[in-house]
Amino acid sequence: MTYPKLRFSPLLILGIVCLWACGSSNNTNTESTDSIIEKDTIQQTAPDITHKNLKNRKPGEIPFDFPTVSTTAKAQEYVLAPMLQWIEDGYLKGKDQMVLIFHSRKMIEPGAVESKLKSIGKEVMMPNSMIIPIPKGAKANKGDILLTWEQNRGASMRTAIVVDSKNPTTPKIQYLDNPYQADQPADQAQPNSFVVLNQPWQPGTYLAVKSNFGYDYVQVVRVADEKVLTVGFTGKIKVYNKTDCVPVPIILDVKPGDKVQVVKIASFRNGIVKKVFPDIGRVAVEIEFGGQPQTLVVGYGKVTKGLIVD
Repeated sequence: MTYPKLRFSPLLILGIVCLWACGSSNNTNTESTDSIIEKDTIQQTAPDITHKNLKNRKPGEIPFDFPTVSTTAKAQEYVLAPMLQWIEDGYLKGKDQMVLIFHSRKMIEPGAVESKLKSIGKEVMMPNSMIIPIPKGAKANKGDILLTWEQNRGASMRTAIVVDSKNPTTPKIQYLDNPYQADQPADQAQPNSFVVLNQPWQPGTYLAVKSNFGYDYVQVVRVADEKVLTVGFTGKIKVYNKTDCVPVPIILDVKPGDKVQVVKIASFRNGIVKKVFPDIGRVAVEIEFGGQPQTLVVGYGKVTKGLIVD
């Protein structure tokens, strides 16, 4: 098969070359070219925006109305803290875009309002308000509730119950934040990797916070000047007035038939206790969801009583 030969005049060829050259230099003629310009502009200006905003941040500050604070953490102790980049995102993208996950870190050098931490092979200066200390030398008894991190993977912050304390410095634990499993295996806590939760408002304990629809569910990061810095559902960071918060009991004393409020997704709902599993820190609660009864088996910290929930 033969194809007809296309003939181009010298003027036409010259015109095409000129149009191509103009389009390459201006990058304003097509939608695809515009998107390239937008991408290049972001790449060129983002460092300037970052430098400008973060340069104005004072030591120890976070993008919330929360004071700078000291820390009790000591050098070479473990702490729980998020990635610094995620905090800086609050300045660059807006605090509503901040999503934080707290992981185990090593304290290098504590400071007055911010401290040097070892984080994934590098050292960073972390605001003290975002640091949860894990003091050395903690011991635990069976039934204690601990703040720790996942020992077997991930190293993300968890609450746990001690199921075996034959060795109180390295107890066997079950995590309370993970979904319930009938035969959930126990992990062995590393030395100096946990703190016993035994006081309301302690970092790592849980709160019910007043909202337009009842009570939301959050975890304490730090309390200062009658304000509470918290991490909530999906890692959202918020600051609340202490008067708007109700501490959730660390260990709840209930029995079958008691009326309680239990966490479903991110807020508290009314329910009735069906069974209590004190050895593993769980409570089975029946709620109504979507017009149907549903039984939740939740860990201590996610169930309370006395809240007025519609």
